Amino acid sequence: MEYIDLYKDQYEKTDLTAIRKTKLPENYYGIIVFGCIFNSEGKMLIQQRAKTKSWAGIWDVSSGGAVISGETSRQAVARETREELGIDLDPDRFVKVFSLYYDNSIHDIYNLVLEPGETYECSVPNEEVAAVKWASEEEILDMLDSRTFLPVYKEFIGLLFRMKTRKGIVTY
Repeated sequence: MEYIDLYKDQYEKTDLTAIRKTKLPENYYGIIVFGCIFNSEGKMLIQQRAKTKSWAGIWDVSSGGAVISGETSRQAVARETREELGIDLDPDRFVKVFSLYYDNSIHDIYNLVLEPGETYECSVPNEEVAAVKWASEEEILDMLDSRTFLPVYKEFIGLLFRMKTRKGIVTY
C-alpha cells in the first residue's frame, strides 16, 4: 500500500497523507508527475500502456505517476521513468515546465532533452509499458485524432513541444 502526501493550494504541504488511489478530502491535493523526454531531433519518447493498466493499449507521454509520501515531484518523475522505461536518469536533469490543478491533484509536467548522440535502451515490454517509440508533434496529433493517444487537448501537446527547451512557467 502506497501513501501520498496531501497539499493545499499553492503547494502548501500538510502533515496529512492518504492511501494512493483513494478519494481525497475536499480542497486537498496529491501530486501527479509526467515526464516528457525529447531527443535532439525534437521528437518525444512515448509509451504504449500495458494491457493490464488503465487506458490499456493507449499511447501516452514518456512516463508518469503519483508522487509517494516523502518524495519530491522531481524524484518521482525520475523514479517513474526508471520503473516504466528502465532508464535511470538524474532527477536534476528534469526541468519542471508547468503545473496544473486538475480535480484533486496537482499535475507537475517535466521535460528532459537528451544531448545529441545520447541514447538509452528501454526495458520494455514490462508490467506497465507494452512498447515505446519516438514521435513528432504531428504524429501525436494524428494519434489523438485516431484515438490511439491518451485523450488530452491538442493545445496541451503543442505546449509540451514548445516548452521542451524552456524553463518553467510555474515553479514552487
